[in-house]
Amino acid sequence: MTTRVSTSLARTAALALLLVVGTAGVAGAQPTLSVRGNVGASFFQSPETTSLILNSGTNLGVEAEVRVYRGLGLTFGAAYDGFTFNEENARLYSRSGGDLSFLGGSVGLRYTFLNATDAHPYVAVGGGFYRGRVTDRKQVTSEGELVDAGGETGFTEETAYLGIGSLFRLDDTYAVFAEPRYTFFDLGSGLTGELRYFSLRLGVDVQF
Repeated sequence: MTTRVSTSLARTAALALLLVVGTAGVAGAQPTLSVRGNVGASFFQSPETTSLILNSGTNLGVEAEVRVYRGLGLTFGAAYDGFTFNEENARLYSRSGGDLSFLGGSVGLRYTFLNATDAHPYVAVGGGFYRGRVTDRKQVTSEGELVDAGGETGFTEETAYLGIGSLFRLDDTYAVFAEPRYTFFDLGSGLTGELRYFSLRLGVDVQF
């Protein structure tokens, strides 16, 4: 593990600890826990070459929220995003590529705008770490042939996300939600870093 990744892990852990300590008193007074799962589709936005080569991806996620004050909640989540390599488009480029997937976890905050209706819009922000993996690698040779590059590569990236969605409550326990979310990688390069993709998440929320 590199020094940059170790430092980032320590920074994220410290942030999560501060959030938990800062809200522990309120959470104890109003303990509300909800768990949600989602499926969805993801689309690469940046860099341009990657967004052209990769097909749209699948998104799977699970997230727990501890409501700490009115509409404000502390969230902990895990997600998987997988993108399939487009071999036909790969012939246009001289570098190797393959199926790209991400598996990681995050901590964040979600604020839900509570009202008298069954529809409750919300905003969500947070960050974490994702483990990226490239498999089924192909490479364009000097003769224009597409050959198997062999093996797989992996990397770990610090991430941030921003989501805006709406929760539609069915009853006191169950609700459905829809959420467009942007995920940003390589925060050292700013929010327009090397990798960035958009996900449309649809799922069910269960409140305990």
